[in-house]
Amino acid sequence: MERIAFLLGVKKGYEDEYKKRHDNLWPELSDEMSKAGFRKMSIFRFGQKLFLYAEVEDYAESVRILEKSPASIRWEEYMAPIMENFEGDDYDPQEDAFPDGLPEVFYWEG
Repeated sequence: MERIAFLLGVKKGYEDEYKKRHDNLWPELSDEMSKAGFRKMSIFRFGQKLFLYAEVEDYAESVRILEKSPASIRWEEYMAPIMENFEGDDYDPQEDAFPDGLPEVFYWEG
């Protein structure tokens, strides 16, 4: 199991809308994420910055699957107008949907 984390952003004024959309995640997208190997995912927000953490069987394979998934493609296009990449530039669903993970520097499990 891999632990993946990456950073994104939400456009100013769309923080509540971002949360609302995730509170109403499409069932077909949830199914596709499970089929692709995602087991857990959390998104944390600090102002406009988003920190995503996921546990996934094989991130590279999951990305390959979801990049071809109609539900995933529609979701990324649906989210694009209210998002930005971590640097604050426009969010590009083809480039920003599945960024390389951040390097893990510490992990502890009690």
